[in-house]
Amino acid sequence: MSSAHGAIGEPVADSANPPAFRRAAIIGVGLLGGSLAAALKARGLASRVIGIGRDAAVRRCLDLALVDEAFAVASGDAAALAAVLDGADLVVLAAPVSVNAGLMPLLAGALPRRAILTDVSSVKAPVVAAARHDLGDRLAAFVPSHPIAGGERTGPEAARADLFDGRLVVMSPLAESDPAGVARLGALWQALGSRTEILDPAEHDRIYALVSHWPHALAFALAAAMAADRADTGRFAGPGLVEQTRIAASSPTLWADILLTNRDASLAAARTVREHSDRIEAALQAGDREALIRSFDAAARWRRGFTTG
Repeated sequence: MSSAHGAIGEPVADSANPPAFRRAAIIGVGLLGGSLAAALKARGLASRVIGIGRDAAVRRCLDLALVDEAFAVASGDAAALAAVLDGADLVVLAAPVSVNAGLMPLLAGALPRRAILTDVSSVKAPVVAAARHDLGDRLAAFVPSHPIAGGERTGPEAARADLFDGRLVVMSPLAESDPAGVARLGALWQALGSRTEILDPAEHDRIYALVSHWPHALAFALAAAMAADRADTGRFAGPGLVEQTRIAASSPTLWADILLTNRDASLAAARTVREHSDRIEAALQAGDREALIRSFDAAARWRRGFTTG
């Protein structure tokens, strides 16, 4: 597989093979970052995979052979980050949304000239705003992306090389993004087994507030209601409640960050869901069987035709 590259976004010489990177650096080595590292290594898509993050997490990543090298870089240490990123032609921000946004001032000076920069953030607006504010002439290197993959388990121990197989990756390139870099990153996600679609960053945040961010909040609320009723409620639960509350086992810190960084869209999603919930409650209070059936039928028809990314 060729690993000869030139300027940012230049395709590999052998277009019959998936795109390869010499040195892929992943900042944040939890479930998504660790899985991406494992997938790059398993599919031979990077000659070296570098993990950057908190000391304990990156050491664990190295122990698990998810990465080839691991570095703990102190917060705000631009010189150390630049040294670690030296020679990287792919840099992936896989930390929480607010951390990814906060890294942009450091990356303005630390990002290698030939590197493509992407992220795996669940919320795009704060990361894009920070990139536009801080990256300067390196903005063209940035191609936002969001793999629709994950789970309630967190940390490098939960990482899986097949996490992206058959999954959707939403790419949200900016007007300033280098078109060749966009194409090359899209080819990389596809080589990892994913399919890709393009969404404007603002539309991405609106949609994912409704299909992901607020549903997670509802799962937490439902689980909290169960816990408040009696501690052993779960032993009476059937598979329906188990499925509905599975994501309530996710990281509270991570999901607080996601909801707060996408607050307006999440509140709009909450209002939309509440309108439908209120309709069902009103029909129940009125004893209106037909109104209940109409509400349930519209939902059931959507769910029966539902396909996931």
